[in-house]
Amino acid sequence: MNAAQILHARARRVLPGGVTASARANPALGHPMYLSRGEGAHVFDLEGRRYIDFCTSHGASLLGHGHPGVRAAVAQALEIGVLCAAETEHSIRLAEQLRDAVPCAEQVRFGGSGTETVMHGLRLVRTATGRRLVVKFEGHFHGYSDALNYSVMPPLEQAGPASSPRPYAESAGMPPQAAEDLVLLPFNDFEALERAFALHGDRIAALLVEPVNYDQGCVMPAPGFLQACRRLCDAHGALLFFDEVLTAFRMALGGAQAHLGVTPDLCVLGKALGGGMPISALAGRRSVMQHLKPEGRSQMSGTFLAHPACVLAASAALQAYAQPDFYPTLWKRSQLFGDALQAAIDEVGLVVRLQHLGPRFGLYFGVEGPVTDYRQAARRDLAQEMAFIRACHARGVYLQPSAHHGFSSAHDEATLRQAVAAMREALLEVREAVAAVPA
Repeated sequence: MNAAQILHARARRVLPGGVTASARANPALGHPMYLSRGEGAHVFDLEGRRYIDFCTSHGASLLGHGHPGVRAAVAQALEIGVLCAAETEHSIRLAEQLRDAVPCAEQVRFGGSGTETVMHGLRLVRTATGRRLVVKFEGHFHGYSDALNYSVMPPLEQAGPASSPRPYAESAGMPPQAAEDLVLLPFNDFEALERAFALHGDRIAALLVEPVNYDQGCVMPAPGFLQACRRLCDAHGALLFFDEVLTAFRMALGGAQAHLGVTPDLCVLGKALGGGMPISALAGRRSVMQHLKPEGRSQMSGTFLAHPACVLAASAALQAYAQPDFYPTLWKRSQLFGDALQAAIDEVGLVVRLQHLGPRFGLYFGVEGPVTDYRQAARRDLAQEMAFIRACHARGVYLQPSAHHGFSSAHDEATLRQAVAAMREALLEVREAVAAVPA
């Protein structure tokens, strides 16, 4: 056994499944990817082998690993004593930075994981509107709370009709009645959207949406779809709630709402906000946010909220994102990478759909034509996808088995070209394996 297999056997004795988070299980490798350290665009395994990182902490490490500004910020937090459960000037400054950058962020409250902050946001929209129903789209992920962990990746045979999806619980132990407050819709379906508001409009508290559905690779909103969401929410007194845990800072300093030109009433910012440190933010219009205690009646509190180490790291990350050349450089590299990978796919001749926006992308093996909703994304060939990930791993490129992958600002053009060359070889290996299977 190699070092990772030995460690996994040891881990299974004390950790359920041998992992500390379910998503860290790696079906492509048969054991988790154990990392010893990260540096810029690269991560290193237990034996010191270097990989070009295309997981980037599921998108949290947009600046790469060990960014000097983030490291200095965490060191500053240690110097001031790792203060918890108290207010500091640093959280005020970070809130001001977000107010100045994010269109809807008139006021801000900080949280930990995206799951908990979306949960608090859900309670807030119900308090602000006095309503219970929430519109959610099939294939969109909003954390693991009982109220929202439905139909993220439902088996198609249990998902119901495409035009009227059936809520599918993504975990055992969820109370069945939680689904009663969901209006589940297909993404990018204008008719279903209009019909839902016609039927339930006076009872809908909020429409919750990933403005770009990165959780299914990279599914863009159809032209005018988010504008239709905005219009219908306004017409029926519902709140438009963007889950920008994955999209925040990916394509613009103001997130997807700035890039796409649709301003929600409320949003959750996460992942890249902390530059790799665990922090998220609930941000929105003052008239909504003032329903939080102590001004209003909706609770959002916790000992570790706005932990100075995370707040200072986030402030440093935002300063890096705000540099004039940050996004032009990121977009240039995104175009270079996308063009090069598409050329490799075309040359190899394997059926793979590539969709990308900014530094994140999705690969749909066995899928032809644009992917515009979950049902299309779910038809990708997972066996080919896992084979590709294993082949990339063997060539020094790390992709976690997931619908979405991406790179950081630390990935320079030479690194991206090196990665594409390795991915081309991996595609060739998959093509040969497919050709060897009897028809």
